[in-house]
Amino acid sequence: MSKLIPMLKEAGAASVRVASLLEKRTPRSCGYKADFVGFSVPDHFVVGYNLDYNEAFREMPHICVINKEGIDFFRSHEVLKSLL
Repeated sequence: MSKLIPMLKEAGAASVRVASLLEKRTPRSCGYKADFVGFSVPDHFVVGYNLDYNEAFREMPHICVINKEGIDFFRSHEVLKSLL
């Protein structure tokens, strides 16, 4: 966003506002802040509501943190094939 917004303004946009469902603040963050934020989430891997891990959890109707055991279990696509 920090690169896209100036490009949009240079292309003639009178104003640009950014809405983001999730905001994750980390030391690796560039410091950009969206104008409208739905939720701040911890610095962990989140899944659900169309966010997936290795094609799993995408269909969940909510967002949650996947724990280390879940990451380890779903690391391989082979696990997913065996569950289907």
